[in-house]
Amino acid sequence: MPLSNADQGRPENHSRAGLEIGRRALLAMGGAGLALAANRAVAAAAGPKARFFMVVSGPADGPEAQSWRKLVGELEKRGFPTTLVPTIYPNGSFTPNETRAASIVAALEAATEPAVILGVSNEGNVLPLVAAAHSVRRLVYVNACIPQPGKAFIETCVTQPVAVPGSLLDNLIKGAQPVTDEFLRLRADPHATAAQWETLRDHIQASPYASTMKGFYEICPLKQMPRVENIDVSGSADDQINPVWEQATARRVLMTEPAIVPGAGHANAVTDYAARVADHAVRGL
Repeated sequence: MPLSNADQGRPENHSRAGLEIGRRALLAMGGAGLALAANRAVAAAAGPKARFFMVVSGPADGPEAQSWRKLVGELEKRGFPTTLVPTIYPNGSFTPNETRAASIVAALEAATEPAVILGVSNEGNVLPLVAAAHSVRRLVYVNACIPQPGKAFIETCVTQPVAVPGSLLDNLIKGAQPVTDEFLRLRADPHATAAQWETLRDHIQASPYASTMKGFYEICPLKQMPRVENIDVSGSADDQINPVWEQATARRVLMTEPAIVPGAGHANAVTDYAARVADHAVRGL
């Protein structure tokens, strides 16, 4: 019952008024709490906003898969489950990009959440092939190759400053130059025969340099890059793929402003800097 003006001056009625205000505040807080609980229940019922997929060479519990564990943990801390997709080693086929992409696409068929595909280093050549074959929410390139439709990545390497000078990648590209020259001659010859291409594959296999990067000689089958959201994460201290090249190419080809992780190198970006990479990978999801 509301208090009259006369009653409001009495001490006992100040107590009654305080109790009334407190009761109303508790009711309001209780309503807000119920609303918050209901919202959380709806969010939980809706499930994760996205699931990450990463390709690993060899078995899902092998050495390469173990190297992903820290990044997987960081993504899961942020509410994003992750599937590791076991597939071939990159030098185990003359079409490792298409083969690995097919493995990811097969895994996506069973997914119920929107898919984010994350790739590191040479796996960048795989990412657009997946998005061209299956709907995905986002592609995340981390210190990665960025392919160009209709070209083999080795063609980009010999015309653009992809590799850090003196790096392992730079030495592989230089060591494979005779094989690359043969490849480029066949690419320029519209009358090149199947036998000539088979001989080239033999030479790639025999080269200690070219055989470790067979996917660089695989021509990207796309006519254009798929229309999909791209995130590029570039370690400022990447000692293999030139970060200046990657960042400029991300802007030009992927149409995205790269996220730069200060101090991150090529390999340790997904271990020592996993938290920073995860932050950029999930941004806006």
